Amino acid sequence: MRTVKALAKHIQESLKDTKSCTIYESELERVWPSEKIKRLGREKKIHAFAKAYGLTADIRDPGIRVVFKKAPK
Repeated sequence: MRTVKALAKHIQESLKDTKSCTIYESELERVWPSEKIKRLGREKKIHAFAKAYGLTADIRDPGIRVVFKKAPK
């Protein structure tokens, strides 16, 4: 997955069968490279992405994984 849309599609497909979808650093790095975006900016972008796609993002162990879930209605 190298694009935001591809990542969103992957997460949405996963959430059809499970309550959460964990995305690890190797996948995050392709969309939001840590060497180009400072940590706080990266976290803001991840949360904005989640909101835009009707998700929540729980950033765990910054720089290692993010758990996405469907946002409550």
